[in-house]
Amino acid sequence: MSNKRFISILSDYGFKSTFGNTTSTLFLRTSIQALIKSEVPIASVEFDRSEITGLTKSNRGGVFDVSCIDDNGDNYIIDMQLDELKKFIKRSTFYAANRYGIITHRGDFLFEKLKKIYMISFLNGVVYPDSRELHHIGKLRNQHGELMGDEITQVMFELGKWNKPVEEIKTNLDKLIYVMKVTHTLKDTDTFDPPEFWSEEWIQEAIKELDLRAMTPMERDYAERQIIKAVMYNTSMKEREEAMRERDELKEQLTSQITTSALNFLAIGIPPQKVAEGLNISLEEVLKIKNEHQGS
Repeated sequence: MSNKRFISILSDYGFKSTFGNTTSTLFLRTSIQALIKSEVPIASVEFDRSEITGLTKSNRGGVFDVSCIDDNGDNYIIDMQLDELKKFIKRSTFYAANRYGIITHRGDFLFEKLKKIYMISFLNGVVYPDSRELHHIGKLRNQHGELMGDEITQVMFELGKWNKPVEEIKTNLDKLIYVMKVTHTLKDTDTFDPPEFWSEEWIQEAIKELDLRAMTPMERDYAERQIIKAVMYNTSMKEREEAMRERDELKEQLTSQITTSALNFLAIGIPPQKVAEGLNISLEEVLKIKNEHQGS
């Protein structure tokens, strides 16, 4: 039986429930600041639509993971790429260029006042195998390396290259990648001695969204349904298989939790109908649990 403790932040559901958390944006803002290597904290952000609709049948559309605008008007598009890494540069360029076009269509044709666009891509693998660099930040430059424009900045992080020991983690960027790569590997049965930064407010904001133990049966059911929904839209076989695997694990854990709760309620004399209402399941399911565990 699966005893997974956290939902993977690399999954569609996990990524959007942390980076796309509309209740509090501290995790998102701190992550962006680390990824773009800014010394200035981002005070606030507002979420923008994360879908590009083609203007005609032949126009290409697209859906990215998170899109937001900060208090200065700068735009951030954040996307997770699990596979098909060879195509991600064209894909991220398309997303950034589309946003640049939207800004001008909004009526601001004073080019010196155009706000910046940051296209941030997490890549679950290695794109540049011959380079030791794993955090790439690029802008338009000429053949001499001189800046030609900073309107669009491409930020890429190769997760497949990161393997820093926990005792060497100092920066917020390393803390972020640690959470992304390590959290979902933990099991309920593991003896986990969390690093000091684990208790930092922005990290805890994400952990609480991913912690299966903190979820009620209804919240787990919602997470499962969202993963199923994501499967319907995944075109990559690898993404589909990963989403299906995570869905099955969540379903198994949800069933186990409901069974345990139902048996505990029945053991203290609560009528089956009341148990069904309390757990938001049918009376038939409660009676089935009761009969299967009779005398055990």
